Amino acid sequence: MKRITLAAALAAALISTPVLAQSPWYVGIGGGLSKTSSDLVENRESTVVNAIVTGSDFDGEDGAFKAFVGYRHSQHLAFEFGYAHLGESRLFTGILAGNPGIAGSVTMDREISGLGIDAVLRDRLGQRFAVFGRLGAVIARVKAHAVLDGNIVFTNPPGNTGRERTTTLEEMTGRYGLGAEWSLSERAALRLEWERWGSVGKAFRVGGTGTTGESD
Repeated sequence: MKRITLAAALAAALISTPVLAQSPWYVGIGGGLSKTSSDLVENRESTVVNAIVTGSDFDGEDGAFKAFVGYRHSQHLAFEFGYAHLGESRLFTGILAGNPGIAGSVTMDREISGLGIDAVLRDRLGQRFAVFGRLGAVIARVKAHAVLDGNIVFTNPPGNTGRERTTTLEEMTGRYGLGAEWSLSERAALRLEWERWGSVGKAFRVGGTGTTGESD
């Protein structure tokens, strides 16, 4: 959250205020690109035991979207509450195990979403243009689905013969961002924004349980 993953995200958002121009409430939707840190690759490869890693293929970029409700406390301060979905990343790790060596692999799909609240500081630069920064917290949900192939097994629990596993984890992390806003009318504006989330997920480790991988 990315980075966007978790990450950083570059997004465009359209915001709208109610018909009553004096209302402090507004709503918005946005979409963009999210990118998960490649730290996930190192974390995955470090847990391979009694085998040789032949290489990894990592796709950490995906589409992202968010929807939010905001409240303008003053000319310079607002609060926004919303939902964001950062898309999915996929990590394929090739492995050679046994004697003689037999090829195997681990494929993991990882999906991140969350509910969060931010304080938004905003400053106008002219009648239509403004810049802003945000700082907040998000309850992130990480869903990781791992599939094994070839001469490889999960190390926990002992004797587990399953070939796939899905793990879901929820945790709180911080996020911050910077952006610019262009007023289209009295009731609508367009934003361009970069946002970064803190690390989310439970790091892989040998013999670990409930792991999803950890990255920002």
